[in-house]
Amino acid sequence: MSLRSNKITWLLAALLVLASSAFNGCREDDEDQVEVLTPPPTGPGTPPPPSPYAFDIPKHLAAFSYNIPADNPTTVEGVMLGKRLFFERRLSINNQLSCGGCHRPEAAFADPGMAVSLGAQGQQGERNAMAIFNVLWSQKPTLGFNWNRSATTLEEQAFDPVTHPLEMMETWPNVVNKLQNTPGYPQMFERAFGTATIDSNLVVKAIAQFERTLISANSKMDNYMLAVLNDTSQNPPTLNDYLTPQEARGFNVYVSTAKGDCFHCHGNVNLNNPLWTDFDFRNNGLDVNPDSGLASTTKNPADLGKFKTPSLRNLVFTAPYMHDGRFQTLEEVVEFYSTGVKDTPFTDPLMADRGTLNANLTTQEKADLVAFLKTITDSTFVNNPAFRP
Repeated sequence: MSLRSNKITWLLAALLVLASSAFNGCREDDEDQVEVLTPPPTGPGTPPPPSPYAFDIPKHLAAFSYNIPADNPTTVEGVMLGKRLFFERRLSINNQLSCGGCHRPEAAFADPGMAVSLGAQGQQGERNAMAIFNVLWSQKPTLGFNWNRSATTLEEQAFDPVTHPLEMMETWPNVVNKLQNTPGYPQMFERAFGTATIDSNLVVKAIAQFERTLISANSKMDNYMLAVLNDTSQNPPTLNDYLTPQEARGFNVYVSTAKGDCFHCHGNVNLNNPLWTDFDFRNNGLDVNPDSGLASTTKNPADLGKFKTPSLRNLVFTAPYMHDGRFQTLEEVVEFYSTGVKDTPFTDPLMADRGTLNANLTTQEKADLVAFLKTITDSTFVNNPAFRP
């Protein structure tokens, strides 16, 4: 067999293994199952180069730019390794907790029902576990990650939970030692990064590659936006073609500056923001004496109580809500924005754009708004076998 044919055979084998892992992937409780391929030689001891990963970007998200770090290009092999590491419990002190333990695929990678997640030894955390999807578009230092922008890249974000005393409680040398001595991992790192010697930087790079593939873009509202983009007729689609009358009324509440006024922070179809967040940090008037929030990172008192604006996508899967998980239902969230916003020196000026601080929505308007928020639900994302262990 020629060298070229051998490489093609190897690439096809790698892609078949990735497809197989998407449907039959390793269980988190089956720790020793690691997909292992034996690559054909391409030279004295040289593994084949990793294969570039092709992102499947829906048309209505294609206009949004994203940045992949030059030192961590996304590859098929890197994503496969990152997925395995995301659900790897050896990252914790007692081999009991993985990233996927607090970021569950069936809950849009949030921690359902938990105000704050529990650490490896059952200790309570500090913040509500943020959902993970469409993070590909939040890769700018001014945006950053976590509720308080304690990390500016996905790679940086993946470092802290491993050693955090309220999370995995492990040390990186111990993690590296465990992975280095787990059959299959050295080969997977060699295929993804060209070296069988594992280190913490390569671990977080692989996890970040997997997280960048978590794209959610299939909901009622996504279908409407795609229909508008693809339409060439004289009668373009309308919201009423895709939403119920109540959901359409809820959208009107959402975009009204005198009512919900949600779009300033979360975007909407008319503003061409299907990500449903501006990725910014804001004080939404939760408390008279706010939590430190962004100020804990910037050390700027003006940032007190500012937290990252979460996406409104997949809210039905990610309860409870807010940085501390204080609200159990969407109805509670809407009620807060209707009557509970606190007027403080730190409250974001956008909260008062209506002319009054609180919207004072009617009972019907509240119900309509909740109905609309549920139209940004992507059930295919939470059921995608490619994102399961």
